[in-house]
Amino acid sequence: MLIYKSRFLTRGEVWFDNEPDATQPLDWLLYHQRSKPVPRSRWKHFYTFLIDLRPSPEQLLAQMNKDTAYKIRRARDRDGVVAEGCDPNDPRVLDTFEAMYHRFAEARGLLPLERAKLDNFAATGTLDVSLARNGNGEPVVYHANYRDNHRASGLFSVSLYRDVADSASRNAIGRANRYLIWSDMLRYQQQGLRAFDFGGWYPGTTDQALLKINEFKRGFGGQVVCEYDCECILSLKGRVVLTAARLLSRTRRALAGRRGRDRRTGQEPGTGDGQPGPAQLESPLAG
Repeated sequence: MLIYKSRFLTRGEVWFDNEPDATQPLDWLLYHQRSKPVPRSRWKHFYTFLIDLRPSPEQLLAQMNKDTAYKIRRARDRDGVVAEGCDPNDPRVLDTFEAMYHRFAEARGLLPLERAKLDNFAATGTLDVSLARNGNGEPVVYHANYRDNHRASGLFSVSLYRDVADSASRNAIGRANRYLIWSDMLRYQQQGLRAFDFGGWYPGTTDQALLKINEFKRGFGGQVVCEYDCECILSLKGRVVLTAARLLSRTRRALAGRRGRDRRTGQEPGTGDGQPGPAQLESPLAG
């Protein structure tokens, strides 16, 4: 179990179907990717794309589509791509990963990396970092995954794909990314893990960019699964602080919406990526 201490609260996080440490005093507890909702919790669906690692490498390769399998072989045999596992407890590894992530995020308008969270994963032995080098030995793709003894889940896949001007180099980076995923899968299999998932799946039908990402994942074989992210408030202090935070968040959204309608002659402002935040978790108790 991961422990985070903020100014007011102590939060625990548990992944998959692992159980929390009952001896740890917590104000609230988050469960990630649970197979079933935790009783008396607030929860939301979490869709992801899961690959069973128990078949042989030959069987795993055979279940991929032809394009994915070809690009993996080409990256290895013709592009000279080399995949490496990294030591996440080496600060230089995370420093280099963080530097590439910031360039990656800035180009896409993403939030900054939560370095403290990665450091916490590394300290508890649940962070896996790998990289792919091109034929010149240059790092072109980084992966950071959460893992335990049975399963790994994608956290970040980072490359500077959009920084490259020519299409041939961009295609080579795409092949390196596929090869690194395949190398991660084989390494996890050798370490006794039973499953790998990509850390998400878009369940909608309208966002073309996310649908393309779905097709990329589908190329590796596997299946879409519906899991659950759950939240349990365990103390009175936790309930008071989190309730106040949600009310403040709703007020800010309402004010932003009112300003948006004023500027756009009564039209509602955009709703971002549509992903629910902690205040939008569904509750099975709500009927």
